[in-house]
Amino acid sequence: MHTAQVNGIARRIGMYEEGLTHAGCIVDSLHPDIGLDKVLSHVNPWNFTSRMMIINPLHLFRLLNSSYDVVHVVMPANLSSMWILAAFKVLRCIKREAKPALVVSWHCNIVDYMKHFTIGPLQFIGHFFFYLLFGMLPLISDRILTPTRKSEPHLVNMWRRSNGKVCAGVCFTGVNKTEFSPDAKYSSWGQTWASSKANYLSKVGKKHLIVCVGRLSPEKSVDELIEALTDLNDCALWLVGDGPQRPELERQARDLGVPVKFLGYQSGEALHAVYTVADLFVCSSLTETFGQTVNEALASQVRVALPNVPVFAEAYGDALPTDAFWEPRSRPAMIAAIKKQLHRHSRNDPYGTPNLASLKTWDEAVNALLDEYMEAFEDRQHTFTLLAALYFPLWCVITMSIAVFFFVFSQLRSLCGGSVRLFFKKSAEDVLIKVQSFQRLPSFEVQHQTEKSSKSPEKQT
Repeated sequence: MHTAQVNGIARRIGMYEEGLTHAGCIVDSLHPDIGLDKVLSHVNPWNFTSRMMIINPLHLFRLLNSSYDVVHVVMPANLSSMWILAAFKVLRCIKREAKPALVVSWHCNIVDYMKHFTIGPLQFIGHFFFYLLFGMLPLISDRILTPTRKSEPHLVNMWRRSNGKVCAGVCFTGVNKTEFSPDAKYSSWGQTWASSKANYLSKVGKKHLIVCVGRLSPEKSVDELIEALTDLNDCALWLVGDGPQRPELERQARDLGVPVKFLGYQSGEALHAVYTVADLFVCSSLTETFGQTVNEALASQVRVALPNVPVFAEAYGDALPTDAFWEPRSRPAMIAAIKKQLHRHSRNDPYGTPNLASLKTWDEAVNALLDEYMEAFEDRQHTFTLLAALYFPLWCVITMSIAVFFFVFSQLRSLCGGSVRLFFKKSAEDVLIKVQSFQRLPSFEVQHQTEKSSKSPEKQT
């Protein structure tokens, strides 16, 4: 059974489900769109392109009365997934049964995000609540999977057992080498993008096109890429995707006077083909768990430049030359890596072209996932520690309260058009404009004197 959060990793989970089904497994998937009889679905208050869910207690009871070999929950967005793990763990301890194996896959670098984007006491407070909320996970599950071995090392280390073994593995990401292929440039969409590229480069007077695909949000560091264009005189940039930072990035591009085209979200053949027109694909994100768009660019035989963060180094170190990586937060290093790759592109240099053999197919990724499920059976724990038993009631109250808060907050943000802060800021600005307009109006006494003067006869001189 899978419980999936529908966000950036939705395609990955969907491919897992499809692959497991083809492998002969019976997969019972629980997701935000499955229906009110099973979950209460609501928008993710921090990412309106995805949804979250709270499991219906009646459906949880039905699940506990069903038989599963593996329960695999996808974290961290859907907190009620942890209730499923906890319920099955308690039931397994009471019945002293071997099944189901309880697996967590973690698809977010929250600790790394806090390291980069919080300062001072906020970082300490963030870590405290993180471990308060998720510290129970190693006690109610058998194994954790992450997209790479470098993802969330502090979290993964919590699965270290008393014998010293870390019960952790990798949930590999595959790529469809038929859809994401250099041949996509010959499709109708490929020809459309190629024509658009030629027209755009001619219009802005540039030679090379850089493409970046992903959500436009602060953790993606797209602003640094736009800033770098001021020193990349021959380059224009296409941004494929959308997100809360788009208005800010559009203003930045206008203020700097650099050529950036915002293409919005693309899907299907349009997405497959847009990679193929890139002279270089750049992902500037500092906090990725894998970077599926990089995978798709490499499968399309497009050269890539990346920051040398641990996740990218592990996932793509065998597919890219060393100098295609730059030192994080170093703009000169970013510019040097981009220029190096573009120089090779201009010369049709075979060195540094993507190594397709290093990219896993989805069949290979699913087979590896099945192996991880077998490992989870070996990692089973049948007891709770005393500390876990004492903390468990408080943890239930905390997770339920936060799940309710997320739901209420999502409704509030939806009512405010996506941002409570901007809603009240705009409302305050509207009130201020009206007050200022009212203050500029003449007072009743002044109006009365003006009218009286206009009615009296003018004095003759």
